[in-house]
Amino acid sequence: MKVKFLHVADFHLDSKFLPLGESQKVRTRRKELAETFKKFIQFANLLKEQEGLDFILIAGDLFEHDCYSPHTLKTLLFYGLENLKPLPVFIAAGNHDPLVSDSPYVTYDWPSNVHIFPDSFQRVEFRPDVHIYGISVTPQNLGNNVLQELKISNPEVINIVVFHGAEKSSEKELFGDCLPFSGEDMAAHPCDYFALGHYHNFRKVPLEGDNIRGYYSGSPEPLNFKELGEHYILKVEVDKNSGVKVEPISFQRRIYKQVEVDCSGVSSLEDVKVLIRECKDESAVVNLVLRGEIDPDIRIDLEELAEFIREENIFFSVRIKNATHSEYTPEMVNSSPLAKSFLDVVEKNKDKYPPQLLSVVVKLGLDGIFVREVRNWDEI
Repeated sequence: MKVKFLHVADFHLDSKFLPLGESQKVRTRRKELAETFKKFIQFANLLKEQEGLDFILIAGDLFEHDCYSPHTLKTLLFYGLENLKPLPVFIAAGNHDPLVSDSPYVTYDWPSNVHIFPDSFQRVEFRPDVHIYGISVTPQNLGNNVLQELKISNPEVINIVVFHGAEKSSEKELFGDCLPFSGEDMAAHPCDYFALGHYHNFRKVPLEGDNIRGYYSGSPEPLNFKELGEHYILKVEVDKNSGVKVEPISFQRRIYKQVEVDCSGVSSLEDVKVLIRECKDESAVVNLVLRGEIDPDIRIDLEELAEFIREENIFFSVRIKNATHSEYTPEMVNSSPLAKSFLDVVEKNKDKYPPQLLSVVVKLGLDGIFVREVRNWDEI
């Protein structure tokens, strides 16, 4: 008793890609996202022919409800799903493509091999020995723990659950509350696999232990600067006797990564540019973090650095974070009676406040005394 399928979520077709800023780069990323979807369809058809594939699960946020285009729906989405026939595709709507009255899920005719789950758990008997349970997000159920409403009719068969929800963890703060649940809620049901959407990086639920039955496939393409590393769709095989096999497969067109540059000892902004140039990767979307202790007289001009990166095409897109700190030598401090008095006051009060707070106070104070401005306030 086994079944093989693909699990995917969070394509966010027609995403605005707002963090990229430049309109041309937004258009490029939208095209790349569409190409990744096409690759997914091609892979599904290939797998169907070569290995046998039973169905596809899409766990929400297939497109952006607020900015989708009919062109994308008809020429990319519907065309691709139509080409999968007779392979069944099961969709559970998410919070970015919710099941509402004006949703394309309601107002358009979808290919006949596509099944869209309603706003409460519905059981589909794919085969007598394989049951699929799914639910779509709506404004009415968005904050509900829907796993508490789930009823499994036959624990002896393969039971698969698909929905778009937030497992209670630190990522919930980043992505928001959506059909919230816990690992304990999952464990209460005799299910073999939970196909999850909402979090954009591949992860297991629970994160640790042997009883892992839930997986976030993540978004096939990274969508913002926080979504670093590889992104996947999941090839899944569930065997009632031997358990679950999950194979992450990547089709992503562009890597998002963090690059850290140690600016310690630089004597000018030109030196910083040289260090950045050494990290060139013109296809990457980069979180660039500048670190190190530098001469207080050197000002890190982020606008000038961003323009330099654009002109030299060092990265496809970049967000720069200045985490450098001014290096105040004992000689500098001793040369200023005000600085010496300030540090004496801090020393006398060091037992009253946490060390981390005192280090911030020292930084702010010395910046104010020597360079007459507060630098890198967002890093404090």
